[in-house]
Amino acid sequence: MFVFLSSLLLLLFLSLSGYLEECLCRALPIFYPNPTRISSTRISSIPVPPLLLSPANACSPPPLLLILVSSAPSHRDRRDAIRQTWGGLASATASSSLTLFVLAVPDKAEERSALVHEAVTHGDIIQANFTDSYRNLTLKTLTGLVWALQKCQGAQFLLKTDDDVFVNTLALSAFLKERQGLQYLGRIHWRVAPFRDPENRHYTSHEIYASDHFPPYCSGTSYFLSLGAAGHILQEAGNGPWPPLEDVYVGILAKAAGIAPQHVAKIAGSASIPHNSCCYRTMYTSHRLTPQGMQEAWNMLKETEDHWCPPLTLLFCRTFGQPLDKGEN
Repeated sequence: MFVFLSSLLLLLFLSLSGYLEECLCRALPIFYPNPTRISSTRISSIPVPPLLLSPANACSPPPLLLILVSSAPSHRDRRDAIRQTWGGLASATASSSLTLFVLAVPDKAEERSALVHEAVTHGDIIQANFTDSYRNLTLKTLTGLVWALQKCQGAQFLLKTDDDVFVNTLALSAFLKERQGLQYLGRIHWRVAPFRDPENRHYTSHEIYASDHFPPYCSGTSYFLSLGAAGHILQEAGNGPWPPLEDVYVGILAKAAGIAPQHVAKIAGSASIPHNSCCYRTMYTSHRLTPQGMQEAWNMLKETEDHWCPPLTLLFCRTFGQPLDKGEN
């Protein structure tokens, strides 16, 4: 009886903490094809729009981790919060990371002008010539990945994330230094069915994707690719049409490329974790922070660098995190 209860408690711990998924996803490569040789011709033929803004010499010297933050033109306060916290110079130097923002073109002339001024001031904006909208998120992600392969070939890893995500760059860099080979890492979603209602913003037609379930994919709030994996994935993109769900599409491309996703328990995915210093120290990413919350999390991280955290912190952070409402990314 004791052995049974102990085993049950261990299984419950592994499940709630996310470690069980880490173990299970190790079997995924069995169901994936072997990756083929990268074709630079196929990558260069992806029809992404021309760039309007591109930070010159941003990757000189190249970082260990290139962070591409998908942002909307009106989210200047979020970008500034990131610049003042985990995306700033001090964090970048300590973690060998580089944070850039990926945007498209806003509708209003004053927003377009403000974005150019912001880019000149900070030198951290990638902008391509297409309308900035929810349905164009896939195009925005592909633009960022293409930019990385063309302009930042010395980077070892890419992080695609959103502008309401807090990133523990120092802990993350230490984790990534131990990873080798083709990597596609994040919070895995399993057996997600496409939305077939044309009125839903996540609508995916049968013409774009015919199967009843998407392959396993990493939550678009934050996922990591080694540069080599990004190349393999991009060469499967083709000419479109592309599903509007960028994280789903990356998962589809990864399946075609033979790059199986790997679950990482310390990536929050689409859940927000408790506003707690130990959680921000333990988790690599944390979702749904306001600009004020971003600054508070950064202050907690700095002020408690040597603070002891309980062994079950990860379990606490994941158990008491708040998932997004159904239908959100």
